[in-house]
Amino acid sequence: MLNSTRQIQMKEFIEKQKNVTVQQLIEHFRVSDMTVRRDLVQLEKLGTFKRVHGGVVYTEDLEEDILLSIREDSHKPEKERIAEKAVSLVQEGQSVLLDAGSTTLEIARKLLAEKNITVITNAINIASLLSQNVNLQVIMTGGDVRHSTQSLVGPTTVQFLRQLQVDHAFIGCSGLSQQRGLMNSNMVEGEVKRTMMIVTRHVYVVADHTKFEQTAFNRFAGWEHVDAVISTKQVKEEYQREFQEKESPKLVLV
Repeated sequence: MLNSTRQIQMKEFIEKQKNVTVQQLIEHFRVSDMTVRRDLVQLEKLGTFKRVHGGVVYTEDLEEDILLSIREDSHKPEKERIAEKAVSLVQEGQSVLLDAGSTTLEIARKLLAEKNITVITNAINIASLLSQNVNLQVIMTGGDVRHSTQSLVGPTTVQFLRQLQVDHAFIGCSGLSQQRGLMNSNMVEGEVKRTMMIVTRHVYVVADHTKFEQTAFNRFAGWEHVDAVISTKQVKEEYQREFQEKESPKLVLV
């Protein structure tokens, strides 16, 4: 229960902005740092807000905070088409990095039929699935378990990835735009994604059309390391034009 008009206004402000820093709240509501932090404690009790380092996120629509089992069923036909395109880019004898997520899990399902490919992943469920195929070499990164995404994250994960030189990486996100780049709602997971991109020759962002209309607290990368965004034909024309006006990355619609 929110006990002041200010807290109600703060709730509405954060819901509209999706993610806000403590400093923004201090300036907007003209209150002290301590007052803002007390209000955020109350807002977090509502269950749709999450305090993060230096700010707060409205989590109701953020994909990382939805259980993976629910996300797997969301836009499944689109994810299957994206996965088919992704796997067609991989040749026998090459190496692949798979980020944790529902779209990359679909890519893993398609890879089950392949052979002589090395797959490195920080996703527990992806490694378990691919271990069924003895013709694939499957490597897990190690790290701390993040239960909501079944992923391994943290310094151990990043340190392991920095040793690699990989042919292809398929990276998911919570939101994307030509202006802001790639976004997610967890900084630790974002660091893993960013490191995957740095150590890979060909980087592909895999995202269904809804991600073009989403934003999130953490901008984990720009477009400098991305070769292409693989999405579906449902992407709105205005977003398609934004990518067509730039030389890179390419927007591949399936």
